[in-house]
Amino acid sequence: MNSSQQAAADAMAGIMGAVGVGVFVLIMIIMCLISLAITVFIIICNWKLLEKAGEPGWKSIIPFYNLYTMCEISMTRPTSIVVFIVYMAAYALIPLTFIPYLGIVVSLLISPLMYVAAGILNFSLPKAFGKDVGICVLSIFFPPIVRAILAFSKEPYEGTKVTIIPASNN
Repeated sequence: MNSSQQAAADAMAGIMGAVGVGVFVLIMIIMCLISLAITVFIIICNWKLLEKAGEPGWKSIIPFYNLYTMCEISMTRPTSIVVFIVYMAAYALIPLTFIPYLGIVVSLLISPLMYVAAGILNFSLPKAFGKDVGICVLSIFFPPIVRAILAFSKEPYEGTKVTIIPASNN
């Protein structure tokens, strides 16, 4: 291979590398735009759900306060506090998952806690809007779709709250 062939091969490799980086950047931009659109859609759905429940819609924008408000409108007081605290405690422990060896143990504890807390919230939210158990179970697996159905349907908020932890009479 002479020097002109080597120069052509190097130029072609440079062009192919640049094309590869360009395609990667384009894919990443598209993925970011899709994620942003889904996030905005979920905020709009949560806004409408909160307004149906008699709460101000702006609460759906504040990151952890929206979770607390959703717990309050769909569960009785002791249950909502416990679910919110379990979810927040599990969320606070996420940085420990980056520590070698300890991360495996912590992530094995955190993931089920977060899934259970999110499942309870996703089950109880349609129940508060008067939906049957089928929609509630569907909401555990497809929360954005069910929240969109609840937000844009004509059915009002009924206030049926789920009780897992009963209130104390002391």
